[in-house]
Amino acid sequence: MARPKDYDRDDVLISARDLFWEKGYEATSITELEERTGLNRSSLYREFGSKYGLFEAALDCYADRIIAGLFTDVRRDDAGLGAVVALFDHLAELFGANRVISARGCLTVNSTAELAARDGRVRPAAASYRDRLRADFASALTHAAAVGEIEGSSVAPRAYLLASTLMGVWLTVRIDPLDAAALCETVAEEVAQWRL
Repeated sequence: MARPKDYDRDDVLISARDLFWEKGYEATSITELEERTGLNRSSLYREFGSKYGLFEAALDCYADRIIAGLFTDVRRDDAGLGAVVALFDHLAELFGANRVISARGCLTVNSTAELAARDGRVRPAAASYRDRLRADFASALTHAAAVGEIEGSSVAPRAYLLASTLMGVWLTVRIDPLDAAALCETVAEEVAQWRL
């Protein structure tokens, strides 16, 4: 009979996620993961299969908890331009309020920049993230078109533009959080001007 686990998987994932977010995948050692999670190497490998398995689970945890939280209003059925404007305004506030944490950027975008060119395993997660951003923005813009805020023909190109812009914002915040905050404010102002 298997022994019951004496740890909480979610707590382990959050600890590992935050370490990968702070340091990146390659710079994070198994020893650091052991220290941060409180689990030894064999327990981590038994639960997640490998360091990369833990990393993939941490990326999923990030998408489910951090990104989903940021996109709550954009993902509502009745979202429109106001929800998109509010997202970029919120990011501007976050970036201005805590520059140290903001300078971490986005775990998924950071991982894509760090690994995608030489490690094909990260590309599906990166593509999924990009596609989800596009879909979320398209959904909000489709609602905006349905209520007459924008032309329906502008939904797809604008959703692509917003997703790419947000991914760029996540890189910009790593360089200069205050500049990224100003960029988010500019994006919010531009989106507000899309109203017919």
